[in-house]
Amino acid sequence: MKQKLKSLVDYIILFLYSILMYNLWKLCKFGGTHYRLKIMLPFVILLIILLLIRLILRRRGYRASYFKLRLGLYIAISLIFGVMIIYTAIPYKGALSWKIDDFINHKKINFIHNNIYENSIDGLIKDIGEKNSLPEKLYVSDNFYIEFSEDGTITNIETTLYGENEKGELKGFLITYDHKKDRKLNVWLNEGEGLSINPDKLLKPFFAVLKQSNYKEQVHHWEQIKQNQTYSFLYTGKEKVNSEKGLFILDGDADGDGKYNTGLTTSKLSRGGEFSGYMASLYINNNEDISPIKYLIEPQYISPEMLENEHNSEIIEDAKSSRSWITDENNGTVYTFVLDDKKIGYRLVVVDAAAGSRFYALEKSIDSGENWKIINKDPFMDETGSAEGIIFFSNDFGFIGIQGASGQYSQMYSTKDGGITFRQVNLPMDKVTDIPKEGKEIGLKLGDYTYLSMPESKGNKLFITVTAGEYESNGIEFYSDDAGENWNVLKK
Repeated sequence: MKQKLKSLVDYIILFLYSILMYNLWKLCKFGGTHYRLKIMLPFVILLIILLLIRLILRRRGYRASYFKLRLGLYIAISLIFGVMIIYTAIPYKGALSWKIDDFINHKKINFIHNNIYENSIDGLIKDIGEKNSLPEKLYVSDNFYIEFSEDGTITNIETTLYGENEKGELKGFLITYDHKKDRKLNVWLNEGEGLSINPDKLLKPFFAVLKQSNYKEQVHHWEQIKQNQTYSFLYTGKEKVNSEKGLFILDGDADGDGKYNTGLTTSKLSRGGEFSGYMASLYINNNEDISPIKYLIEPQYISPEMLENEHNSEIIEDAKSSRSWITDENNGTVYTFVLDDKKIGYRLVVVDAAAGSRFYALEKSIDSGENWKIINKDPFMDETGSAEGIIFFSNDFGFIGIQGASGQYSQMYSTKDGGITFRQVNLPMDKVTDIPKEGKEIGLKLGDYTYLSMPESKGNKLFITVTAGEYESNGIEFYSDDAGENWNVLKK
């Protein structure tokens, strides 16, 4: 009996070793150090006790049988779980991989120059540079957010900086700081995944804003109104501004390109247009009563005419890439380009409006939207409303649609001479024998189906769906296999 108990010790040890290796793998795979160690601790203690017992038995001359078998089992268990644990060290394959990544790429740095008044953000860059090799030119990935108290002590930082090193390789630095949690800067390094050099996000202009602006006096002024506030700067790189409110323009060469924009004043915006420049906003945290101050450095003025040209160019490019039509929400103009010839474009232009209805003229371009010429002053033949759409399947063959202000009905018109003349599309509603079941369920009748969707081309056929309103999806389908000359009810 004693002999059996003695031999049992070796197999219990083997069993405990298996359990511990399994839990070690679970720890590496899923994490949860405290939870997993609580589970493992009793087994570790029991294993230590049994190993001591085994040592005592060995000193007394006991030798267990099947040594080679047990050795083989130990090796097999170690290899199986060892491979599984190593696998968790591969990026994204387990909690261990994140721990390794954190160990290699996460650095805690003493934040010595932590006063924005005394050190600007030069001190922050200097402290990080003590432990990391920073690129000469730095950019912000999204924005640079920094909080500070009334005496200039920095309390919070959130940003991602990046740039090219001496070898031309992109390097990124995620930087966080929260004085309530840690007195050190947290810096995570990465290889610049998902980043690309964007001159509009250059960090250097933020240094210039802090150097040239009166933000210290502004904070002091706010402090007289309400004490013990937390203040923040948000630097976003180049931004566009079209309001004078809270705007301060700073002179100087912010990005080092040798160009200076001087003499611009915020009053220029009173005539319309906008400024484009590097901007940093100063504001009081959690205080909506006091408006932010926006510091804009090296701005460029963009006139209303230039803005309109830029906007029109964007709309035209969108229309070219679309397989249907694009509506300019600024003025209601509807654009389309011929599907197989993007040099030919058509647009419905609002020429008058009254009581929610619009009058349109049709214009055509033969040079990719550079120039437009009116070809039809009344394409909808005295009908008014809101343009539903416009589409041309070839240089000459196309459709235009107009809907009522309520969106419950629409009319369709087709042309085969490039928009010079149109005729209304009349569908054989009298041939319809049934309406969709969804319509029946809510009590609709055939007469309620008055909204014609813009035609779609599939193969050599055209299809139009008639619904009970603009936003309805279930309707009665019609098709034409002779370029819209005749229409038939599509039977399902």
